Amino acid sequence: MLSRLEKIFNETNIKYVIVGGIALIHYGHVRTTQDIDLIIENDPSKIPHLISLLKDCDFDVMSDQLYKGYKEKTNVTVFDNRSYLRLDIKFAENESDNEVIKNARQVNILGKSLLIAPLEYVLIGKIMYIGKIEDLPDSELLEYHDVIDFLTLFHVNKANIDLDFLKKKIKDLGLHSTLKRLIEIRF
Repeated sequence: MLSRLEKIFNETNIKYVIVGGIALIHYGHVRTTQDIDLIIENDPSKIPHLISLLKDCDFDVMSDQLYKGYKEKTNVTVFDNRSYLRLDIKFAENESDNEVIKNARQVNILGKSLLIAPLEYVLIGKIMYIGKIEDLPDSELLEYHDVIDFLTLFHVNKANIDLDFLKKKIKDLGLHSTLKRLIEIRF
């Protein structure tokens, strides 16, 4: 599947970034995932070529669903005909999405050269998904997969994280208390 994605994005020239579970795995958090989460640039002129290549590469894509997802700014699921995996595609809809795409890093994932979100952006995405957590006890927080994802990724990569950048971005999002609380949890 990664080989086919590499081919598709090389041939379409669509700007994209891999986020989600694959990014977590890449940065050292061992976990399962059944999808590859992608943010792609918001350029409707490239959609027909993308659809054609997805079909040629054995993905079960419904054109009308992809256009509807683009128009309504919702995620679109594309199933893989060769495996149980799927693609979850999100069209970039705001400055934050475009910033992640712009800062994507070319990495080797299982021998394939693909663009992945930088570590700090993966952590930011997790915090955005977690949201405000002031009223939850630590014992309850540790039941949420996203909290465990964040904590594991943060502690495994602590020496490599640009903490000042992370704190600034999170403060701009109004979630600085969430970051502070997560960093203080000992598990």
